[in-house]
Amino acid sequence: MRSRFDSIALLALLFVSACRPFEPATPPGFVELEDRYGRAEYRATTADGVVIGIRAFDNDPKGERAFWVRAVENRTRDMGGYALLEKREVKDRAGLTGTQLRFGHDEGDEPYLYYLTIFVTDDRVFILEAGGARPQMQRLAEQIDWSVKNFLHH
Repeated sequence: MRSRFDSIALLALLFVSACRPFEPATPPGFVELEDRYGRAEYRATTADGVVIGIRAFDNDPKGERAFWVRAVENRTRDMGGYALLEKREVKDRAGLTGTQLRFGHDEGDEPYLYYLTIFVTDDRVFILEAGGARPQMQRLAEQIDWSVKNFLHH
């Protein structure tokens, strides 16, 4: 019976992976946390605690990128107490233009950085996240940028 359960679990995992509405790009130095999130989410981490993630949800109510960027920016400021440091345009692997919001937040005496990148299609909104203590985020800047540039939406 155990082998049948294992086979069913493996098939379920393959189905979830196959149905993900995006292809994440896990950069060197990060390990994907494969079995802890649903099909519309992705997370990877470093040994030092920098985390990258992706969430996808239906573009409903239907909004353009500017709407979703403003909604995410407002929520992050109001609910999380983050300060917007920079806003920039980026592109994914297919050439879709997105907006990256770079926030700062202090926890005690330690500064943290939190990046949110928003890509919008007619059907879905994708939010790519990266966050951690500022020194580690700065050290891993190239890997984080690489994960955004190599993200692929479906």
